[in-house]
Amino acid sequence: MIPKSLKWLYYSVGLLHLWAIVFHNQEVLNATKPFLMPILLCYVYKSEIERVNLKTILLWISLVFAWLGDLALMQSDTYFLLGLGLFFIAQICYILLFFKAVEKPIEFKTFPLLPYLLAGILLFYILLPDVNELLVPIVIYGIILLTMAGVARLRQGRTNSKSYYYTLLGTLLFVISDSLLALNKFVWNIPYAEIGIMSTYMAAQLLITEGILKNEK
Repeated sequence: MIPKSLKWLYYSVGLLHLWAIVFHNQEVLNATKPFLMPILLCYVYKSEIERVNLKTILLWISLVFAWLGDLALMQSDTYFLLGLGLFFIAQICYILLFFKAVEKPIEFKTFPLLPYLLAGILLFYILLPDVNELLVPIVIYGIILLTMAGVARLRQGRTNSKSYYYTLLGTLLFVISDSLLALNKFVWNIPYAEIGIMSTYMAAQLLITEGILKNEK
C-alpha cells in the first residue's frame, strides 16, 4: 500500500472512530482505536523504507509507545497509570526526536517558552486540587508534555518551515488533547469531551509524523 493510501486509511478510521463516539457505539470504538497508530507506523515505514535513520527509529518508537498507551487507556481506570507511563516514554522519544530532526542545533531561549510556562501554571492550578494521590505522576507527565511542545517551538529556524509548523501545530494539539482528557477526568464533566480529545489527538499524531517526514525533504 502506498503512503498516500495509508494516510487516507488513517483519515477514514479516524472519522469512523469519531462517528462511534457521537453515536455511542462501543464496538466500533473498540475496533477502530487500536488501528490508528499502527496505520501511522505503516505510513512512516512506507515513506521512509529507503532511508531509515535514527529519526525514523525514534518516530517509530514514539508511535509504538503511544499505541500501547492507547490500548492501556481503553481498559478500566486500573490501567490509567500504566497508560500515563507509556505516554511519558512516548513524549521522551518525541523530545529526543525533535532535537535530532533539525539542520542546526537547538538553542535554549526563554521568551518563546513563556506561553507554555504560563499555560502549565494555569493548568496545574485548576487540575492539581482534584487529582489526589495521582498528584506526582500528573505533575511529572505534565512537565514532560510541555517540555515536548516547548522543544518543538525551539525548532524554529533550525529546520525547514513545513517541518517546523506541522510539528509545532501537532504538539500544541497534543497538549490540548491531554489537557481536555485530564480536566474532563478530574475536574469537570465537559460536554463532548471525547470528541475533542480524540480529534485533537489523531490530528496531533499525524501532524507530528508529517512534520518529521518533511524534515527529510
